[in-house]
Amino acid sequence: MTARNVASNLIPLSVWKEKDSIDRKEADALVMILKTRGCSWAKRSGCTMCGYNRIVYPDVTSSDLKEQVEHAMKSYNDEPYVKIFTSGSYLDPWEIPAETQVEMSRVIGEKAPMARLLIESRPEFIDPDGLERISHNVDALEIAVGLETSSDEIRAVHIKKGFTWSDYVKGGRIICDAGCLLKSYLLMKPPFLGEANAIQDCITSIMRVSEVFPGSRISVNPMNIQSQTPVEDLFRKGLYRPPWLWSLLEVLDRGYEYADGNHIMSSPTAGGRKRGAHNCGECDEGILGAITSFSIDNDPSKLKHHDHYCKEEWKEHLIGSVSHPIDGVLGD
Repeated sequence: MTARNVASNLIPLSVWKEKDSIDRKEADALVMILKTRGCSWAKRSGCTMCGYNRIVYPDVTSSDLKEQVEHAMKSYNDEPYVKIFTSGSYLDPWEIPAETQVEMSRVIGEKAPMARLLIESRPEFIDPDGLERISHNVDALEIAVGLETSSDEIRAVHIKKGFTWSDYVKGGRIICDAGCLLKSYLLMKPPFLGEANAIQDCITSIMRVSEVFPGSRISVNPMNIQSQTPVEDLFRKGLYRPPWLWSLLEVLDRGYEYADGNHIMSSPTAGGRKRGAHNCGECDEGILGAITSFSIDNDPSKLKHHDHYCKEEWKEHLIGSVSHPIDGVLGD
């Protein structure tokens, strides 16, 4: 490993600040994306929509990871929310050794003793002892799990996620029993699912998550096209369109009715662009603003009374949207 690589491994992939919410009130957040060895699931299969499997740093050491967090925390300025993202799972000991997970949380806790820490993990890496050791160092620990959908069939065949609803529930219960916070990611419009079916799948998933984990947070993530993925192949061939923003409004509005008090949110990556959730381009900015505002306080009135001529085109699209055949398309 060259000296140049060593120096690079000490700096996070990215660090920025953004607006989020805590207890339905706007909150500033410090966000960091760390350079790690990569997602272990991507080495075995990988998900159809995820391009993060290309972001790997095989020479990163435990010391490097801790140094990256310390580097990111130099930008900390009393934000009540700190988020750590990797290309895989924070709790995966192959990606981040268990002791390093604890040491990194200790760095966060020392710099931000009153902040909430958000990390992400697949359910198979969630265990009570690990959560206790990490949460001991911070004021509040939130674990986000990429459930994507409550449907085992869609998750397995359309997304190739590699775990079941039962796995998710088991991991979520460990999180809640440990006194930590659960955040569930739902993927809106996986490949080979028509627009109308995608809306219904998201609403059903919101309802099922809310029934099992009342008081948790649910983030609806509309598909965005990432490079060198099966979804991008479909997109380039004209066989896939990211969801309409009208569809996202529908999911948030109707999903809120079934959320039973759970906090519903969405922050559409590449929203308003061709590779992200979008409408015609003229009304996108206003709708994205409404979604952002709703995601903070969950005031459903912010999702209503939006109109534009392209809404009729969307309605016509819904009538004709049906799931495509999937057998053999994505391979083994």
